[in-house]
Amino acid sequence: MEDKTYGIESIKGFLFSLLAVIIALLVGVGFAIVSGGSFLNTLKALYMGSFGTKLGLAATLNNTVPLIFTGLAVALPFKAGLFNIGGAGQMYIGAVGAVIIGLYVNLPPLIEISLAFLVGIIFGALWGFIPGYLKAKTGVHEVINTIMMNYIAIYLVRYLVSNGPLNGMIGTARTKIIHKSAQLPILWNFPINPVSAGILFAIALSFIFYWLLEYTSIGFELKATGQNPKAASYTGINVNKNIVIAMVLGGIGAGLAGVCFTLGQTHFVSNDFPVEMAFTGIAVALLGRNNPFGVIPAAFLFGALQASNLQLQLYANVPKDVVNIMQGVVILFVAMDRIIPELLAKRARRKKA
Repeated sequence: MEDKTYGIESIKGFLFSLLAVIIALLVGVGFAIVSGGSFLNTLKALYMGSFGTKLGLAATLNNTVPLIFTGLAVALPFKAGLFNIGGAGQMYIGAVGAVIIGLYVNLPPLIEISLAFLVGIIFGALWGFIPGYLKAKTGVHEVINTIMMNYIAIYLVRYLVSNGPLNGMIGTARTKIIHKSAQLPILWNFPINPVSAGILFAIALSFIFYWLLEYTSIGFELKATGQNPKAASYTGINVNKNIVIAMVLGGIGAGLAGVCFTLGQTHFVSNDFPVEMAFTGIAVALLGRNNPFGVIPAAFLFGALQASNLQLQLYANVPKDVVNIMQGVVILFVAMDRIIPELLAKRARRKKA
């Protein structure tokens, strides 16, 4: 009976997410028309910018990779009742760890790439461990901790690449290009935007996180901690330990976003590293219902929206903010799915009283 209920809830969640996407697209098209664009041109720009050309498809896939990672970085801690918004810092610091290996170590590709992944994972995990440990030991809210860690990482890395030891050239704010032996293999050699093997690592991590949550004792304890920490502690579950584990796993996810983005796409770290992808990851996790598998199509959708942004501006005369409006509407409707039932339940309780 529980399995059937869970299945029905999953289907309802999927349908509600799909409805949120459809409404967001309609709202976006509505704003585009009000802003001076046309209905058909807007739809054409959305399609051509994301799927209709090789360049658009490559941009969509390349956007999807870091969004899967940052979505997982939010989704998994959320299962433990934690809100990890430190993905920006974790992503940035993970990218730096990978770049250090790519710049200063020269080994056969398999070994060097593996070492770069390992260091990036350690850096990202550390940036998740610190706020998790502070939450577990002092009770300081993880949102405050992760915001602070974001600023520390961003300004630290900006110093390193602008004026510090990682600066590649005087007058620039970026590192040198990493060795060829540290660059991820190319899966599809699209013009301008080749797609690297990073997409395979992103999908693989989704499978690993799903397996971890559904088929291991660690996953059971994480979910028990998120559902009711007091009840979990009464059954012998170490709540503080699971808080730290959840944040470390979140840091690993975001750190890998930086690793794959650097090794697979830019091949360097700069002052204008796109840390905003970590915040988009929050929307990805919400749309994906914090399910590791649900994160994949959600990331693909947001990746497609971002890829079509330039086409919307150039060929449909649509302001770039329309894509942000679409993302906001998606978040709003997904949140309503949680809020409305709670409001109705409160109203029902008041009537009974």
